[in-house]
Amino acid sequence: MWKIAYNAALNLIFPFFLIFALTKRKIRKNLAERLFSSVKYAGIKDAVWVHAASVGEAAIAEALINYMKIHTGLDKFLATTNTYYTRDLLRRKFGGSINVFSLPFDLTYSIRHFMDASTFRALIIVETELWPNLIWEAKNAEYR
Repeated sequence: MWKIAYNAALNLIFPFFLIFALTKRKIRKNLAERLFSSVKYAGIKDAVWVHAASVGEAAIAEALINYMKIHTGLDKFLATTNTYYTRDLLRRKFGGSINVFSLPFDLTYSIRHFMDASTFRALIIVETELWPNLIWEAKNAEYR
């Protein structure tokens, strides 16, 4: 019931958010990527997905990824952020060694499109913000 209510409310509010977003340059800058982004053509298989909402969390995510590379033997990572500024910052810091994307909006179809044809070992969310559809879809992906 909670999932249905959350998605119904989100889908009702989203068109108003889009109108608002079109008036704000900062939001508009990565709006298309957050709606239609996909890792399908990046060839991401068995990666650890690390999500960091903003600059503070991105610093933690960078340290975590670097630590995991050294101490766990994992070498495939994907990072997502909420803002274009943080996305660009992480892209510069990783220098292309890790794919960095803007996190899709927490709409079921955006999350599914983003995850399409890719596999992930784990999802690590470095923040206290929760994205229910992201978590639900990541959990369901392990059974696909």
